[in-house]
Amino acid sequence: MRAYLTIDDSPTTQTDALTDFLAARDIPAVLYCVGGAYRDLDVPCTGIENNPAPLVRAIEKGFVLGNHLYSHSRASTMRYEDIVAEIEKTERLIDGLYRQAGIARPVKLLRFPHLDRGMGGWIVDYDQAGAYGSYLRHMFGEGLNITLRAPTPEQRELKARLQDYLAGEGFADNAFEGVHYPWYADTEMAAARDALYTFSTSDWMLNPAFESHAANWPFRTTDALKTKIDSDPYLLHENGSANIILMHDQEGLLDIFVALITHMQDKGVTFLPIGA
Repeated sequence: MRAYLTIDDSPTTQTDALTDFLAARDIPAVLYCVGGAYRDLDVPCTGIENNPAPLVRAIEKGFVLGNHLYSHSRASTMRYEDIVAEIEKTERLIDGLYRQAGIARPVKLLRFPHLDRGMGGWIVDYDQAGAYGSYLRHMFGEGLNITLRAPTPEQRELKARLQDYLAGEGFADNAFEGVHYPWYADTEMAAARDALYTFSTSDWMLNPAFESHAANWPFRTTDALKTKIDSDPYLLHENGSANIILMHDQEGLLDIFVALITHMQDKGVTFLPIGA
């Protein structure tokens, strides 16, 4: 079983410990980084501007950095011009980190916060996904903090404009090779210029800062998340396809992160470098 590890919301005060753990196990990963400090449901992110050093060290350890916008805002709540400004501001910060590390940036990657690509919880156009629409609704609905509400015409246009912008700026559409699931390869997911996923660990649901919200979420313990891994219809099966796993670099999640990575390795998951 092969998988790419992708991690949202870096940097935090635990980023060094997280990347040290991964480096010790020779596990590559992409860290999607927020440019500025923000607080989302009481979970703080220091942002590149306030905490660049762990990310320079991450580059030196061999990890790849991607763009997670400057303010971690949902794109569907923003104007196109403001989203582009946030992307470009964060791009300049990431380029600066690579210069500090003295290493050439290998690829331009971006993941929208909450995977809000301009249409809120309508991550992809489920109505255009044919027989795969129901599965994709479930996969994204279970893995993200979203509301499944049909987008407005303006939101559809926003998503399309953002995809055109990302393509024009050279953001990669094929960085995660070997993902062959038909619901990925035969839908808009494969052509997306921003990073999506094939499996979310839902680790964010266990963040202690979310305790007041947790009653509304299906996963409440580390064992429940391990069961989610074990019961996924694709992740732990030799099916000829790589996976893209979503996890988080958040305060309070390090022990859970370690436990889930260890569990996946024990189950036979091999983590791939970008382009492998």
